[in-house]
Amino acid sequence: MSFLLVPEDESELTDYLCEEMGAKLLLADIAPKAEPRIARDPLKALPSELPIEATPGCNEIYNLLFWLPSCGPVKTMRDAPEANDARDRVAQFLTRESATDQFFDVIDTRRTPVLRLRRSIRMAGNRLAPGVFGTMDTKASALPRDVRRMHAKATRWLKKRGAKVDPFLYCPEVRERRPTNLGPLWVWVQPKAMELVEQGTEIWPWNA
Repeated sequence: MSFLLVPEDESELTDYLCEEMGAKLLLADIAPKAEPRIARDPLKALPSELPIEATPGCNEIYNLLFWLPSCGPVKTMRDAPEANDARDRVAQFLTRESATDQFFDVIDTRRTPVLRLRRSIRMAGNRLAPGVFGTMDTKASALPRDVRRMHAKATRWLKKRGAKVDPFLYCPEVRERRPTNLGPLWVWVQPKAMELVEQGTEIWPWNA
């Protein structure tokens, strides 16, 4: 399931999450002494442009992270348990490599109740790739019930205000590669993003 949002849509989602659901926009994934950096004015803290396709060394903001304080505290890697499967071990290793001496202050998204927006991406040729609205970095079966409920509520809000579209209809380059069953490739395009699509912006069918 993918969602296409431009910055104006991100602002409306942020307002809903923070004002209606009590979420807190995190300014960083580092929390020294488990004290997270929270945006006092989340709308002003949002980036004004969508990120471009990932390039080495870029400083683009690809994710927005929302902490759910009503569901539990922020937890860091300082007291994180040992990873118990190969995927988690690799993720922990990569985090340690990138964070270096800040590793123990990195927010542990396996144990911290968060909602995460992996943002839509600007691509070459007047094209946008949709993003993903997810939650904690853990298996669905291990997701706390209250976090699952909050994620479901926000997802329903996004779907209700968005338009469900077949992205292959808006990307001539790959139109003939459309699978019979779209499944997770359906995209819910949010209102401001839809205005651009109606003006000719293409939707890349695979999220970035």
